[in-house]
Amino acid sequence: MAENNAGAEGAAPETKSKKTLIIIIAAVVLLLGGGAGAYFFLLSPSGEGVAEEEHAEPTGPMLYLDLSPAFIVSYPFQGRQRYLQASLSIMSRDQAALDAVVEHMPIIRHNLLNLFTAQMLNVAETPSSGIEELRQLATDEVKSILHEEIGRDGIEAVLFTSFVTQ
Repeated sequence: MAENNAGAEGAAPETKSKKTLIIIIAAVVLLLGGGAGAYFFLLSPSGEGVAEEEHAEPTGPMLYLDLSPAFIVSYPFQGRQRYLQASLSIMSRDQAALDAVVEHMPIIRHNLLNLFTAQMLNVAETPSSGIEELRQLATDEVKSILHEEIGRDGIEAVLFTSFVTQ
């Protein structure tokens, strides 16, 4: 019986050392795997980094696109029918965005005509701040359309090159 106890005592330290060795090897493998994963996600050029570079703001000369013909809308003001004639230009540094504006011109013109008709009462009441607010709303509208169609804003501003009310 003494021999049985001696054999059992010898087996316990051997299995403890095997378990410890397995745990150490597993920890090293996990650390190496985590380090390799961090390297690939953070330091190597991935598809995500390339996508960010493609959508980075273009630098270069300012480009302009005239929206012609001029926009003409009618609106009631103080019991009389009034008219607005506005010529617009789109300002951007991204030729692809300007090409998208040309491609989607019907929806852009439609939305801008609706915007001008709806907002002209505000402009007529406070012309000094109303025109700038209208310009900003027009910029936001065109950016929104481009964001839906091409996935990014692409333009910097919509500018009034002529603004006549009667």
